[in-house]
Amino acid sequence: LRSDIRFSGLFNIIEKDAYLEDAALSGLTEDKIEFRLWRAIGADTLIKGGFSIEKEKLVVEVRLFDSVTEKQVLGKKYIGSLANPRRVMHYFADNLYEELTGRKGIFTTRIMFVSNRDGNKEIYVADYDGRNAVKVTRNKSINLSPQWSPDGRKALYVSYKRGWPSLFQLDLTNGQDSAVSARPGINIGGRYSPDGARVALTLSGDKSPELYTLDLSTLEYRRLTDNYGIDVSPAWSPDSSRIAYVSDVAGNPHIFMLELTTGAARRITFEGRYNSSPAWSPDGSKIAFSRSDSGRFNIWVMNADGAGATQLSFDGNDRSPSWSPDGRYLIYSSIAKGVSSLRVMRSDGTGSMKIETGTGNEKSPVWSPFLQ
Repeated sequence: LRSDIRFSGLFNIIEKDAYLEDAALSGLTEDKIEFRLWRAIGADTLIKGGFSIEKEKLVVEVRLFDSVTEKQVLGKKYIGSLANPRRVMHYFADNLYEELTGRKGIFTTRIMFVSNRDGNKEIYVADYDGRNAVKVTRNKSINLSPQWSPDGRKALYVSYKRGWPSLFQLDLTNGQDSAVSARPGINIGGRYSPDGARVALTLSGDKSPELYTLDLSTLEYRRLTDNYGIDVSPAWSPDSSRIAYVSDVAGNPHIFMLELTTGAARRITFEGRYNSSPAWSPDGSKIAFSRSDSGRFNIWVMNADGAGATQLSFDGNDRSPSWSPDGRYLIYSSIAKGVSSLRVMRSDGTGSMKIETGTGNEKSPVWSPFLQ
């Protein structure tokens, strides 16, 4: 819980050395707490809790008090697994964050990424802070570009397990794995539409790799681009009306915007030698992307129309940005001394920190939607 609160960057935690009341001896009810002692050390709010173990279950009770009014603001009781007590506190952190800010918390969200820890590039899922990483593919092939479904229950990914790059869908609830697009040639860059009904992807075209959409119910393809450039990395706008993508039709790779109703495409980046990995903010106002001017990449953000491009990272080899579902953070991969790791920063570029998953050499991170 302390880790979650610190991660939010919105609160100060008073360290235990400053406590005047013995928190372990006082109770969990308003009449048992010496609020004046908490106010004396500058505590605006107070969190107290306790737990018990009942067979294989962990029972946790946590309460939030207002130190000024001396009233309970929030009280929750959770029953969870002994195998993952951190998950229980993530739930309370979400409740706490929403109570104090009015916005949904991201502490029960998860991240997905690629790691070759065991010698093969496999897909992993972990808590938002990198803990409890679990391998979800085990085909001992090359697996790339994972993407969450809008409800967080499925994942798209590219795999070479059939000998060529094909698009697969993995049900994260039961492990069922099925091919979505395995046409001869390349099937890459799969991204769910916001309603989950379609997938945007890149297929081998007559002239060059082109963008398509695939209806998941009818399995019908619709071609979106037709040129001599390489069109990749489609990213749906939150309202499903546009797709941002990368194309080298103008020479170097740049980001373009495709209007799905008219089919009109226009270029929205004009600076940098290589622009890639567009990712829409949840509210649709911004696009994060990776840019290189001299072979080293950094994370940038711009308005959805391409204006106001601002550099956020300066490490020199940062790629694949992905937004948290509340739009406050970006996760991305960063290469240092030949080893890739995951980092998170606030959407204004501040507060960058490394995310430790325990797997090593992590790439292509994607943040989940809010999960039920």
